[in-house]
Amino acid sequence: MEKKVLMSIIALLALSILIVSPVKAKTVELYESHVEMEMIDPGTMWFSEEGIMHLKGSYWFGTEEVIIPDGLGTATFEEWYNHLSLDPITGEGALSAKWRLTFPEGSIEGSARGRITEGYLLSGTFVGTHGSGDFAGVVKMGSFYGMLTSETTAVAEISGIIVYP
Repeated sequence: MEKKVLMSIIALLALSILIVSPVKAKTVELYESHVEMEMIDPGTMWFSEEGIMHLKGSYWFGTEEVIIPDGLGTATFEEWYNHLSLDPITGEGALSAKWRLTFPEGSIEGSARGRITEGYLLSGTFVGTHGSGDFAGVVKMGSFYGMLTSETTAVAEISGIIVYP
């Protein structure tokens, strides 16, 4: 009989611990921002036999002003193009890049892929999964739409979500 009572007490304690332990839910927030950047290093450029322009290793630097969520403020924005290709005749192309945002509270970095149309319009998607400081464990993903405002400057509008652990 004592064994049954002891087992019942242990079972009730275990159950109460499971019920009382809070389940940590992830917080998902909308994310919107505006990026302004300029080319610091053009990297390497060449033209293929078909006349396609290729760019590799280009480095861009600027700012990302976060609109939503409130309170994040402005971050330093850096982007490195793994590869960019553009057909100068059609204005069509593709890009892939790595990026990093640095806030006073930490940083988050990731990658982006996109298209170029009309020779200067940029659009695509991004995901960021590598964070530090307050952004450790954060995932940021969404889409971007922007344009080259000159050969060495660009602007973009960012929209998506940010998921906090």
